[in-house]
Amino acid sequence: MRNEGTSWLVIGLTFFVCGFVNGADFYAYYTKVDSGEDFESVSRTGPYADIVVGLEDGKFVFWRGSSYLPYWQSDKGKWFVEEIFSREGDGPAGRPDKVNTYSRVIIAECNNDNVVVCWRYLPEFSGKNPHKGVDATKFAEEYFTIWSDGKVTRVAKKGTAKIDDWRDPQNQTVETFKLTREGIKDHKLQRPVLSSVRDKVQGNPVGRGFLVEPVRYWNFDEAVGDITVEQVTGTKSEIAGDKSLWKAGISGTALQFDGYNTEVSLPGAEVPRITDAITLEAWVAIGAYPWNWAPIVQQCDDVSEDKNDVGYFLGINGLGYPGFKVKAGDRWEEIVSEQFLERRQWYHIAGTYDKQSGEMHLFVDGKPKDERTFDGADIVLSSKDIKIGKGKPRRPIRPVRANTFIDSYSFDGLIDEVRIYDTALSDSQVRLSYHRLKPLYCIVENPDMDSRVLPCGENRRQFGAYYANLKFYETWDNMWRFGNYPDVVVEFDLAPTKFVFWRGTGYIPMLVNEREQWYSNEFNETWGTSGGQGCQEPMSDKESYTNHARIIESTPARVVVHWRYPLVDVFHVCANYNEDTGWGDWADWYYTIYPDGVAAKRMRLWTDGDRNHEWQEGMVILGPDQHPEQVLEVEPALMLVDLDGKVEAYDWVNGPPRNVNYRNKKIHVVNYRADYNPYTIADIESGDVYGGEVTDYAVFPSWNHWPVAQMPSDGRYSIYPDRTAHSSLTHIRWPENEAAFGDRPFYQKIMLEGMTNKSPEELVPLARSWLNPAEMKDISGCTDGGYDQSQRAYVMRASQEKISFELTGSPESPVVNPCFVIKHWKDKVDGRVAINGRTLQAGPGLRQGTALDTDGQRMKIIWIELEKEESVKIDISKN
Repeated sequence: MRNEGTSWLVIGLTFFVCGFVNGADFYAYYTKVDSGEDFESVSRTGPYADIVVGLEDGKFVFWRGSSYLPYWQSDKGKWFVEEIFSREGDGPAGRPDKVNTYSRVIIAECNNDNVVVCWRYLPEFSGKNPHKGVDATKFAEEYFTIWSDGKVTRVAKKGTAKIDDWRDPQNQTVETFKLTREGIKDHKLQRPVLSSVRDKVQGNPVGRGFLVEPVRYWNFDEAVGDITVEQVTGTKSEIAGDKSLWKAGISGTALQFDGYNTEVSLPGAEVPRITDAITLEAWVAIGAYPWNWAPIVQQCDDVSEDKNDVGYFLGINGLGYPGFKVKAGDRWEEIVSEQFLERRQWYHIAGTYDKQSGEMHLFVDGKPKDERTFDGADIVLSSKDIKIGKGKPRRPIRPVRANTFIDSYSFDGLIDEVRIYDTALSDSQVRLSYHRLKPLYCIVENPDMDSRVLPCGENRRQFGAYYANLKFYETWDNMWRFGNYPDVVVEFDLAPTKFVFWRGTGYIPMLVNEREQWYSNEFNETWGTSGGQGCQEPMSDKESYTNHARIIESTPARVVVHWRYPLVDVFHVCANYNEDTGWGDWADWYYTIYPDGVAAKRMRLWTDGDRNHEWQEGMVILGPDQHPEQVLEVEPALMLVDLDGKVEAYDWVNGPPRNVNYRNKKIHVVNYRADYNPYTIADIESGDVYGGEVTDYAVFPSWNHWPVAQMPSDGRYSIYPDRTAHSSLTHIRWPENEAAFGDRPFYQKIMLEGMTNKSPEELVPLARSWLNPAEMKDISGCTDGGYDQSQRAYVMRASQEKISFELTGSPESPVVNPCFVIKHWKDKVDGRVAINGRTLQAGPGLRQGTALDTDGQRMKIIWIELEKEESVKIDISKN
């Protein structure tokens, strides 16, 4: 451990606290440590930038000034823990991640005995904007369990190429030490090891042999490990990708390809020299249609244009149709079947070519589907490897604009029984080959693949927030190197709705209703600055390198979630980048969420660029097998409401409507095919309807470049409901409520949002209570009382043990489910609360919580289920 001595003592700690209270001498909270160093004067961070864990003899601090390598500080000195993984980035030695682009910390768990802090970071990267060497498999995570007696267990894991190695419970470094007044003592270290035992996958019954001996053959019956064997030559091939995922196949086991990284190849030196005739055949089951042509099996040069290619290719295009291609003489010939391949169903695909007849044939399930005849010629072979499942990088089809770039991807689904013959099988031979392996109907119609449903958490039906590692489907989950705490879910006991902050959406917050239909009010966005190409937005952080969400507060009375992200393009070029400071456009959004399902959003955008950013776009998020018109009502799709309760409804029967009137409207409701609809409340001044980019796919525009998709694109039209996708309806515009310039420039807006089963006009009291809140008067026992619109709460400072005040409710300023935040509440005890002299009993209608305030003292949070259009007297005292 490095002893930095008293010269490193932090001078004038300023704690901006909202955290977790254990006891007088053991606690943890989010804070902002002010060391007086120069970098802090330009730091674009909010009040929860750092973590302090307090113990009897000192503080264990996770500070942005060290890129969160923690230090222990007592009255005897200050000691940093040693690095387990060496760090090097774009910053100075002590702060290698200059602005903590990839470094973050969360209080993951907290109870009376211990606190768990998770530190996630990228150990090594270089460059400026964009950075180099950034990869989802290279991140590290460290988990510090700090016990009340000062003992610490530190578990460190570094990213691995294979997900099984990341998940291996033995592949981690374990360090223990003791925090004492004199320093860090009793240090012990246990190095990682790799487990060697893996279980074989149980396959389906093995089918019958060949009619004709192939010259190359992959049966994918290994069922375990990262090696597959070409059966004719015995050549072993390593399976590229995050995980070799073995599944029950057509015969024995099959290999599942993840759509991005999975690939099997046979070196060019092992490829048979076939010139006169060829047959390619395989069994496949599609998970999602490729972004463009993806091979089942090929040996090609993969030149920039297919028509100039050489070799042979059997695969599936981006529209779901199989094709067969071959270079014969000076011609690159191809045939594409008219048979559309359904997802999640096994198919037998075969292609044949014979130079003697000049005939090419394509078969599906043993039946001829297309053919072509031309003057036969020798097959012009490539010298490249045979590749199964992955070919050359291509630009996805159906791009919206040029900002859909060429990228590498693979087949998404199962492949089994790949065979190459040096003869052209006849129609009857192909049919017999199909029938020799065709399994039972139940296997054909139910391939061994995960279902694909957007993850929504545990369905606790209790109010509160929790961390989770939300699972989507196996091959997608295998691309991520995260531990137990990457995602955040907020649930309610009063409604079947949720807020979900998930890495699959780049943590862009989602409102989820009882039918697990998702909605979002979008994010900050700008375009084409600092050399960026196209949209610069959190949607572009598809790998979740930088975006993240943290639970700041979770009590029975309310939840606070912090979402932080930079504005980057699909190549991670940060908007309005300053090379001297390392800062560009970053956003801190704070969600204060109450038991009634209402979230108050404070959206702060740090920027010194032009203040022309987008702040809102009403979007429906669609899971696989969800079409926009299955989730959204068309007639009407949108309702706008003013504070008098007047509703104007708009249909999308023939596409986006024109002349939508936002004048005087304050409530925005999107009409879902469900009981609970998403609503937005703001001081709306204007808006529009998303009227462009509509295709014949739906009356709503729809794109599938986001969420979930791992491809460099900020616009790709949906073709089928095979992938996650989104559709947009509207933009609203409303004024900022706070702004600053200078070294830490920002501007900020606020709104309310949630899901409701009320009619649009029934939301008027809520909107009035927030836009025109009842005032506090006749205040006693507290000071500084007033309404903070950004957190939808009345905030005050206790000066006595009995507090009373009146809320001047009226029809224009009703009182609706108020929250009271009482600072300097010195005890853990709950308060006694009375309304108009009637004492309330603890329960669903009265909820209380305790958290730490910005000065390190406790604050009491009280939420009351109450709706009044008249003045009410509130009395709060300690029991």
